[in-house]
Amino acid sequence: MSDPWDAHNDIYYENMIANERPVPKPSWTFPSPFFPYAVATYMVRDPIAWGPQPRTLAELRMYALSWAIRSKPEWQRKIDDASIIEKWRKEALDQQADLPVEERLTPNMVNYVLTELAAYARLSDPVSGIECGPFDAIWYSDRLIPTDLADRLRTAVAGLESVPDESKDWHPGSNGQVLDLVHPSLYCIVYGRTHFRDNSNFTPFMPPPGKDGQITAEHSRSGRYSWLPSDFSVATDGSVKLTSSYINNLHPTKQKPLYPVVEAVISSFVPLFERVLSQINGEKQDLYRDITPGFGRIKVGRTYGTWAGYNAKYCGISVPCIWVKADELSVSRKKAAKFLPEAFEEYTGELEKTIVPYSLRGRTIQCIVKLANIHLTVDNPKYPGGSWHVEGMLNERIVASGIYYYDEENITESQLAFRVTTGAPVYHEQDDDKCMDILYGLKRDTPCYQDLGSVVTSAGRALAWPNIYQHRVSPFRLLDPTKPGHRKIIAIFLVDPSINPIASATNIPPQQSDWVFEALEDPTSTFARLPSELAITIQEGFSDGLMSRAEAEYHRLELMKERTQFIGGHGRELKHSFNMCEH
Repeated sequence: MSDPWDAHNDIYYENMIANERPVPKPSWTFPSPFFPYAVATYMVRDPIAWGPQPRTLAELRMYALSWAIRSKPEWQRKIDDASIIEKWRKEALDQQADLPVEERLTPNMVNYVLTELAAYARLSDPVSGIECGPFDAIWYSDRLIPTDLADRLRTAVAGLESVPDESKDWHPGSNGQVLDLVHPSLYCIVYGRTHFRDNSNFTPFMPPPGKDGQITAEHSRSGRYSWLPSDFSVATDGSVKLTSSYINNLHPTKQKPLYPVVEAVISSFVPLFERVLSQINGEKQDLYRDITPGFGRIKVGRTYGTWAGYNAKYCGISVPCIWVKADELSVSRKKAAKFLPEAFEEYTGELEKTIVPYSLRGRTIQCIVKLANIHLTVDNPKYPGGSWHVEGMLNERIVASGIYYYDEENITESQLAFRVTTGAPVYHEQDDDKCMDILYGLKRDTPCYQDLGSVVTSAGRALAWPNIYQHRVSPFRLLDPTKPGHRKIIAIFLVDPSINPIASATNIPPQQSDWVFEALEDPTSTFARLPSELAITIQEGFSDGLMSRAEAEYHRLELMKERTQFIGGHGRELKHSFNMCEH
């Protein structure tokens, strides 16, 4: 009699690998947060449907232990000291003693983490200070930006900050705490209103097609708005040069000193972004740290995890946790041997296998730039934190985000937390709740997402991560409640470099009417020397593509409403409930 599970195996990606059969690739190079997740990883019959399999809680606890160690000062030096390693081993094992057995890290798991540290050290860059973060594809550095560049950034940004109070742009809904210096929601692309340069003509720019053959999350594609990136060329040495004529909301003459600073900051982020892309580029297979007793190998794209010792009388052949006789469930569970995930005795090279180098050198990349400050006062001393979200919408095709925390004063510690939406575990069937809870922390009728850890966002730290991870800023407050405090950031959102370029500042002229009219009124400009009739004709020719500040602020509010709706819809659709129904 054939195993009933085998009838389904042919549709699963991991079985294709096991049998060395070709597997269709998704239709994009880099994973996107805007596509609904399927039950499996890549499904042969539906290559559009994609979703990462959840990691076992055991493996997530191994990540957490590793990150706790790698957050220690001088950890790379300390891993060469056998006495320190043994001290860490004892501390880790001692902390397991009072935990339920299913929550404990085994000696193998602890040893695997400790022997893996050398691999993390090899992946670090001693020059730039780049290191792996708490989870795959999260990278950070505390010295990525040289001191002189950080000073130049603070000096150049001061020109944006030193404006009259009535001209300061406090972000709507931020309770007067978030000061927008450069924000992509202002003077964004308004489809049908914004003008696009097509050869020598300027025409209203229309939204992309609503359907392009891919199944997308509800509300993930806007038919009204898009952020506007700028184009930057990346030389073979990693240096960056703006090739568009401007950066949106950054005046090309008044804020001219800031332009080369932004270029230099993006140049510094190139190796950080390359590392992020190298771990999500779709050419690798997920390599799990935990193994299943009796299999003796690293699983590819699938966790066999298991309460597989249940009596075969009540359990499907080779399929753990499928109970045929529910009335005998309770008694049999008490008698059954329970097999929990286990790790190899030591590191065997899996971490480095997750990286397939991806270079941005010699390419033109598209980036969206944001500059913002958070200001706390004696009367407004607490920042409440943010909501879980990814950046942008499908229109922007943002593949990775980078933030540099370049200045802070008199605030408590804050962290940036990460989580990921997953598909439901492949290896489960109806009413498999206990097993799935213990293995993955996924409960019946609860969202399928897993926490990936968090990073302290201290001044001087640069951080980059893939946009498939949702992120959230934790609350913070004034350290000394009698004095004001602040945090200042520059954020770089990288457009997917593997796709065709999207509309940018290269082919969409500035929409800020005040920029244009100030230039026209400049008596030293070439325009001022033109005959009045010709000047009027020219002005009338492009005025339709300009926006007043009031109109731009109206569209910003509308864009924010739309994206608030998307965040809610994205959370509901992609963070789908694990309902344990038959598949």
